[in-house]
Amino acid sequence: MRSRVSNTSIAKMANRLRWGVWIVWLLIVLAYVAGQFGLSVGILTAQTRSSDGQAGHFTAVANLTIILLSIALLHLSRMLGAIAAGDLFSARVVRAFRAFALWLLIVALVWIVTPIARELLDGPGAENQLEVRLHLRDVLTVGITLILFLVARLLERARAIDEEMREIV
Repeated sequence: MRSRVSNTSIAKMANRLRWGVWIVWLLIVLAYVAGQFGLSVGILTAQTRSSDGQAGHFTAVANLTIILLSIALLHLSRMLGAIAAGDLFSARVVRAFRAFALWLLIVALVWIVTPIARELLDGPGAENQLEVRLHLRDVLTVGITLILFLVARLLERARAIDEEMREIV
């Protein structure tokens, strides 16, 4: 169901946000690619490096993260495009938002699982101990993405209320 918001500030903001997301993401990807290849422009040199000395592992996880975040942002862009077109609580908006949350959750889980899996595959160190690090940032990211699923559920309920209100009128 389409709400008439195409000329309102919500639609304009959604459209601007959609463009802003892609412009910033493009800049991030360009900086990432420049860092991967060590490109230089004048006095600026872009580099990527891992804090734990596992350059191959870092590159694989970073590449996977870029791909997964691109997929997530595609769904976010679809949602913002639908809002800009006039859909506020439509199934299309909710579906795109839920897909966005899902892909962000997958990214967060990759950040948590890959270091643990690498540690398990590498086996115990010199002290015969496995060291597994869990970063608070990763746990918070999982928590925030789970909250996004709650927001998606709230959007579904808002859509149902919107449809009920239209039937009454």
